[in-house]
Amino acid sequence: MDYKGKLLISKPISEDYFFSKSVVYITDYELDKGAIGFILNKAYTKKLSEIIPDIDFEIDVYIGGPVSQDHLFVLHSRPDIIDGGIPINEKYYWSGDFEDMKVALRENLINHEEIRFFIGYSGWKAQQLEREIANDDWLINENKELNILKWDNNLWKNQLIKIDKNNIIWVNSPKNPKLN
Repeated sequence: MDYKGKLLISKPISEDYFFSKSVVYITDYELDKGAIGFILNKAYTKKLSEIIPDIDFEIDVYIGGPVSQDHLFVLHSRPDIIDGGIPINEKYYWSGDFEDMKVALRENLINHEEIRFFIGYSGWKAQQLEREIANDDWLINENKELNILKWDNNLWKNQLIKIDKNNIIWVNSPKNPKLN
């Protein structure tokens, strides 16, 4: 199965610091090389203008994952104004020319629901994601209606229920259900 463009929804009992109650959007996938994705529902403590002072644009930044947390990454839906983006599917791209992004933000050519910035990313070595899925660590969903660039406070809960309505029992579970 090709996981590119799919959502990974963490199982309700995950105890992993980064991935507990997370939704990861897979942006790149090759069976023999591994996978790259970004956590969509974990906000970072700083705005973009605090990380890159020459961008005077108040936009949220998100925690993409535990890998390369000293780097800034981007997902967007505007290949017409940001050159060099890597297509994920017909709607979304990751990466691209940073100067194009700065101009687009400065000149208001792009809005908050067309671009999203991340500190770090989530990565899997070859076969690692397949092992985690076989181990039942993730639920997989392909939600083509979801705007992955728009913040949703209830993304994990909504995706969990969308996969199976019986998952409603888990949506308000404590951070570590084993302690309850």
